[in-house]
Amino acid sequence: MTVLTVDLVHHPAHSVLTLHGELDFASSDRVPPLIDAVVKAGRRRLVVDTVGLTFCDSRGLRALIHAERALAALGGGMELVNVHGRLLRLLDITGLTGVLAITTGPGAGQAVRK
Repeated sequence: MTVLTVDLVHHPAHSVLTLHGELDFASSDRVPPLIDAVVKAGRRRLVVDTVGLTFCDSRGLRALIHAERALAALGGGMELVNVHGRLLRLLDITGLTGVLAITTGPGAGQAVRK
């Protein structure tokens, strides 16, 4: 088991949440307070960098969906970047690739670097 570590950085137009480790039953409750922090900072756009994410279960997916819905309700949105491997497969199998904004290819990290 890999512990989830998170890093939240606010930029002028958006916030970047970087995830490393496992987003699962044991760690998914760490996401909602971070979404609250994004909203309180006045941001409506969130980039979630998943390059270091090694595992995600249904509770992790639920946390990501909750984040997207919370930001959409405020007129904003969320983008998952650097999506790869098992996470990409899980999002595809569950049909979430058609629901969430996902960037996997070249330039996936551009929003993260800005």
